Amino acid sequence: MLYFISTILNGLTLGSIYALIAVGYTMVYGIIKLINFAHGEFYMFGAFVGYYVLILVFGGKEGGRELGMFALLTAALIAGLATGILAICVERIVYRPLRKSGRVVALLAALGVSLLLQNYAQQGVGAKVKTFPNTFTVQRYPRERIEPSSLVVGEIAERDAAVIYSVPKDDGRLTQIDNVAQSGNKIAASDVAKMNAILQRSANDGSAAAVYRFPAVTVSNNYGVIILALAAISALLYGLVQHTRFGRAMRAVSHDFDAAALMGIDVNRVVAGTFFIGAFVAGVGGTLGGGMYYSKIFPLMGVTMGLKAFVAAVIGGIGSIPGAVVGALALGIAEALVIAYGNRLHAGLSLYSDAVTFAILILMLLVRPSGLLGKPASDKL
Repeated sequence: MLYFISTILNGLTLGSIYALIAVGYTMVYGIIKLINFAHGEFYMFGAFVGYYVLILVFGGKEGGRELGMFALLTAALIAGLATGILAICVERIVYRPLRKSGRVVALLAALGVSLLLQNYAQQGVGAKVKTFPNTFTVQRYPRERIEPSSLVVGEIAERDAAVIYSVPKDDGRLTQIDNVAQSGNKIAASDVAKMNAILQRSANDGSAAAVYRFPAVTVSNNYGVIILALAAISALLYGLVQHTRFGRAMRAVSHDFDAAALMGIDVNRVVAGTFFIGAFVAGVGGTLGGGMYYSKIFPLMGVTMGLKAFVAAVIGGIGSIPGAVVGALALGIAEALVIAYGNRLHAGLSLYSDAVTFAILILMLLVRPSGLLGKPASDKL
């Protein structure tokens, strides 16, 4: 049961990353009925912008000191703004001239923009994988500080335990975590000796060090940052769409494009604003998800994530912001369950997690084509 709860938490985190991309898909489709397959590249662009902000502005580097939460959030905000500006340029140069050319033409243009951004990124920053700078060390919560003497060699550990300390790095410090005991296993003499050596060295250096015990179910701080970011963004988007003048204009354009223009709504401004908002969220997701969570960024990182986010948007009901969030969380949980329990059922089964993603899409299209929260609609012929 505890393993299942931990798996669900992993799935919620993964689903939150998908949701930060899927929201942009569903917003753009809801306004101009365009499936913007370049949206995954906005996620990639945001990750690289966040990477260079942390390096150039805050002095971060691979394996360097911790930059802190302020640096991470600042980088995410700048990445979102830069990605939003990129999306406005793409909409103005590529999509707006083709708006009345039909959906197939716009779809092909979106695929072209996707390939262009991928190849430009490979030419500009290189195809090699880059390691994201350290912002903060992944730690588990809640936790309880204990006395080191309570860990006795040879006894069975009731809970996981670890020593947490810091080491000097550049102009700051980096938090390190070494496990001392694992729940249900005997406490090893080598682990206790290593713990005592760390505590002694930290005492001599005057740096902080302590031993903590963890309950059976914990949440990592990086999980919390991503889930809270999704919750905050979802609440802000709901308030924007439902309770602002711009949100009313968005709903009007979504309902009837031509009628909204006749009523005096600046349709081009609404469409550009929608692209900006969707790309802003994807850019934030690139820094928090692709950068901080996965720690590895590369020019093609948006391909798979973009496809999965599109699947999440379809599952939830493309055109519905709540549907995109629900579909993404459901998809993340499903993937986490397949990965966690796949090898327990059959060796190598967890490798089919991506196949399960698209199997869910096919099943949803067969059973409920409008998605979980989508509304059935028909086109006039």
